[in-house]
Amino acid sequence: MFRKIITVSAALYACFSLSISRAEAQGSAPDAHAFSFEDRLTGDWGGVRRTLAEHGVQFQLTDQNELWAVPVGGSQPSNNYIGDTTGQLSVDLGRLTHLPLGTIGISGVDIRGHPFSNQPLYVFNQVSGIEADINLRLYEVWYGQTFDHDRLDVRIGKLDLSHDFMGSDGAQQFLNASFSWPMVPDNNLYDQGPASPLSTPAVRVKYKLSKSWTVLAAVADDNPIGAGFLNEADPWNQNQDPSGTRFHFGTGALMFLEAQYHTQLWGKDGTYKLGGYGDTGRFPDQADPTIRHKGNWTFYAVADQVLANLAGKQTIAGFVRATWAPPANRNQIVNAVDAGLLLNAPFQRANDVLGLGFGYGEASPVLRRAERRAGTLAQHTEYHLELTYQFQATPWLLIQPDLQGMLSPSGGVLDTAGRRVKDEAIFGLHSSMSF
Repeated sequence: MFRKIITVSAALYACFSLSISRAEAQGSAPDAHAFSFEDRLTGDWGGVRRTLAEHGVQFQLTDQNELWAVPVGGSQPSNNYIGDTTGQLSVDLGRLTHLPLGTIGISGVDIRGHPFSNQPLYVFNQVSGIEADINLRLYEVWYGQTFDHDRLDVRIGKLDLSHDFMGSDGAQQFLNASFSWPMVPDNNLYDQGPASPLSTPAVRVKYKLSKSWTVLAAVADDNPIGAGFLNEADPWNQNQDPSGTRFHFGTGALMFLEAQYHTQLWGKDGTYKLGGYGDTGRFPDQADPTIRHKGNWTFYAVADQVLANLAGKQTIAGFVRATWAPPANRNQIVNAVDAGLLLNAPFQRANDVLGLGFGYGEASPVLRRAERRAGTLAQHTEYHLELTYQFQATPWLLIQPDLQGMLSPSGGVLDTAGRRVKDEAIFGLHSSMSF
């Protein structure tokens, strides 16, 4: 036993010494171009921001604002405003202390405006990725560290798992929320899942097997808010924990596993992902909410691929993401697909993007049969289209006009007056400013 303790101690000392050397290397003075704040409206604060960054301390404030008009469709015409301001602070403890430590991060979000996707639009998924209940809330708080020459990356804390799982780089250019967080987890998990503006206690591990292969896994609490699954008075449940400070453990465990393959096809970059998640919690039956089913699971595949290199900096890229939730008796959406094409650098503007996207989500056949038996309108498939243009007006200001179409909202549904919700045309203008 004593020999084992000595051996383990020696190994730990060797790892500690190696980490010290790496931390000292990280803490050395960076070159003159290591930190640039041209993409921030407030610049480097007269050199203060640069000095802080050289010591591992970085702060960013981002303000997003959106105006939306729905002249056609839904239960009634409407005009809406939504916005949020996100503050993020990260401290690289290794650079700051010259010790073998990782990075801590904390962020918060101030959400304002008037959410409109539930009413008057009655859609499965939000029109905007920043649409949420109005609150000033804690977003994420975490500690992360890398090992094995940065091949292993571990993060623990209150995390937004959409940053790591089910994501598509191409889909992120669109405003419709289903492109940033798919309709399947958004409608099937507790509180729409651990995605902005919600986070959940979790451990996330990322390991780079090779230049081409990366594997990610996470274990988390499956209920970011800690409230019940169904809440007709507050469908998103976010007002049950308006400050975002509740660390809930009790409903069940949510586990993600994803493999990523980075390659070149025909000399053009591509990333392909295959993964799934499982949840040990209990979920209401789609035909009888008083019945609960133990466990839930979903599989997904994502592809991002550059398709063509055009004149100058212009490229055409495409993406597709498919999600499938087999247990139809406990999932409102059983399958969904998002796809799109992107023209990067239109008009030779290097940071602009023109995008055309399409998606659909199919309601559970169990839910559909139950609605037919009840003599109500049966939900089937909702389709959404989006045409968008990202205009990088300055390095710190993005302006994005947007046009969306919603066909068969919620797969066919009645509004509170008993009338079928009509197809919708939605016009939006988004701005994002980085301070």
